[in-house]
Amino acid sequence: MRYVRLGNTSLRVSDLALGTGALASRVDEKTSLKIMDCYIGEGGTFIDTANVYGRWNPGNLPLSERMIGRWLSFHHLRDKVILATKGAADNEGEKGKKRLSKQEIRQDLQDSLKNLRTDYIDLYYLHQDDPSRDVGEIMETVNELKKEGLVRYFACSNWSAQRMEEADRYAAEHGLEGFAVDEIMFNLAKANEKTVLEATQSCVNDEIFRYHNRKQRPLTAYTSQAAGFFALYQEEDFLTNGKYSFPRDYFYNEATLGRARRVEVLKELTGRSELEITLGYLYAQPFQVIPIVGPWKEEELKSSIRAAECRLSKEERDFLLDGEEF
Repeated sequence: MRYVRLGNTSLRVSDLALGTGALASRVDEKTSLKIMDCYIGEGGTFIDTANVYGRWNPGNLPLSERMIGRWLSFHHLRDKVILATKGAADNEGEKGKKRLSKQEIRQDLQDSLKNLRTDYIDLYYLHQDDPSRDVGEIMETVNELKKEGLVRYFACSNWSAQRMEEADRYAAEHGLEGFAVDEIMFNLAKANEKTVLEATQSCVNDEIFRYHNRKQRPLTAYTSQAAGFFALYQEEDFLTNGKYSFPRDYFYNEATLGRARRVEVLKELTGRSELEITLGYLYAQPFQVIPIVGPWKEEELKSSIRAAECRLSKEERDFLLDGEEF
């Protein structure tokens, strides 16, 4: 496992983060705990969760945060990890209802602190944006949370480039800190943006890419392996079998298929696997990217950790995107 300083923060993190969206809900707790133990045992330090993870199960409970809190407490690991969580997401079952008032942000943070059994969060994300709300009010709120010692750094997730620019500008003009990181869907595939937006998520587009390149703002990348698209798309029943609906609905298009064909070329030339190439692509960006992996099995995590040692050159990255020859 490699370690890096996260952007301009003082946080030193492993450069492969553990995403816990499925843990303790879609993945049973016994398996989830094995995955957590494996990640720490392999040297991982950067854990990503959210107050909304697990609320899709009956009972509307933050199952991921609660499991992580018990695990951290039992193993006395709180000071050994960089803990990131997210709040201010749309209410589960109330799509489109925004929750970025000062009271709602504080309420979610307090709930997360209780669930995670800690008195501070290393990196606190605002999970979604509310473009109708004045960005200054939001920035004032998160700066207050930092001054109170409840968060070490704050960040955003699923915000547009325009709104991040507005937040940066307000912070600079009022002597406040800005967002330290942006978490967003990013991988080698060309996402079907309409599908992503319908799921109240966001993906890197040209505008967001230019923003990160210009600002050199770190990016934590969820769905970093494109839900396995580059290993699955050649399956005979890929276009018809329901078990492939996620990678198919999100990423199946001509641009992604072109990149998939170039992955095959690079595999032949280098002997690397699809996983090594797709993770290596993220590390080859002109700004800092930390991939987040969300394994459902311990072996999936181990495969990702091994693959994360791979790095691509700029020429290899450019070839994967739109190259005709290599």
